[in-house]
Amino acid sequence: MSLIPLSLWMPLSVAACVLLVLAAVGWLWRTALRIPAGSRDGRNMRSMAAIASAGLLLWLAYGLFKGYGALWQADALMLMAQAPLLVQMPLIIAGVAWIATLLLGRVMTMHKDGHED
Repeated sequence: MSLIPLSLWMPLSVAACVLLVLAAVGWLWRTALRIPAGSRDGRNMRSMAAIASAGLLLWLAYGLFKGYGALWQADALMLMAQAPLLVQMPLIIAGVAWIATLLLGRVMTMHKDGHED
């Protein structure tokens, strides 16, 4: 992080966090849209994906508020002291989002595979 200007540390950390969670939401919808809409479970999978997307976005908002709340008013010295936190916060927030997405995606895939027999 020493090669990046100090003024970009916070925006890059927040952008990484948001992009990783939005990628998880996109992957979840890609899994949900693989199930044909005309099938018996198509509507259920889409509503499950919509509810999960809302939950992931709420998790993102909560993580940004709690994780970065104190750092918004921080000065340069505080940001340098908290540099490891700026790297860890996107990994923690996005990691929880991706775990939930992968588990729900696996449930959707198993449900789809169970009805193809």
